[in-house]
Amino acid sequence: MAKIFILKQYLPEKSNFNHTEMRKIIFGTLLLCLIFSKVSIGQDHEHTKQNPKWDLQLEGMLGFSVGEKFYAVNVGGPSLLLSLNQNLKIGVGAFPSFYVLNGKTGARLGVGPRIDHKRFAFFTPFFHKDTTDEWIWSVGMGYKFHRRN
Repeated sequence: MAKIFILKQYLPEKSNFNHTEMRKIIFGTLLLCLIFSKVSIGQDHEHTKQNPKWDLQLEGMLGFSVGEKFYAVNVGGPSLLLSLNQNLKIGVGAFPSFYVLNGKTGARLGVGPRIDHKRFAFFTPFFHKDTTDEWIWSVGMGYKFHRRN
């Protein structure tokens, strides 16, 4: 009997989690990734390859992360990455995000570890909630957009 009581204290009484709303956000995020990946692939141009001393590129990432009663659409902000090889990078990054927490929306900057493999990014952003002085974490995956050489 004591085991049941212990389990009940950790379970939520009633969840306001709206699965339909979450499905719409996931579907919209995946649709945007698909559209932008087709646009970026279709923009290959013939270039005469020169060997510059340095090369400046702009990279972006669009992702989706979920946590307990929390989900967010993230864009890749500044990050510090260590390249292990051509396809794998690890590091930390900032994740500007639009989120839904307990049915309320907002914008917040998350920070956390990030692993990039080819065109996909796996990340765990942590968000600070000022009113209650607590940290909210989530786990996410994103699609990277960058110029192909």
